[in-house]
Amino acid sequence: MHHDRGSIKWASLMLPEHVEALQQIWQESEHEQPPIIDEQQLEEHLFYLSQAYEEQLEVRVIYFKHSRYDEIIGRVMDWSREQQAVRLQTKHDKRDWIKLKHIKQVTL
Repeated sequence: MHHDRGSIKWASLMLPEHVEALQQIWQESEHEQPPIIDEQQLEEHLFYLSQAYEEQLEVRVIYFKHSRYDEIIGRVMDWSREQQAVRLQTKHDKRDWIKLKHIKQVTL
């Protein structure tokens, strides 16, 4: 059985500048863009977060962090109107502040 190594097999024939350029392109392709949230989505997120806060329900939040999307499941512990952020606490006692503009999705 023949195992094709893809573009790796050509790496030894490439100039170092080309290898660096390809690595940079691959890294940039993994970066995602932050969400663009309109007023309606923001209102929906705030509705679910406030409901979860009042009833101490767990929420699942997908948010933008360090050029990629991350997920956290926890309870809403605090709000900050000045920072436009919400603090969630996970089952493992991890507490994270998440900016509202970085939230892509909230589910109860």
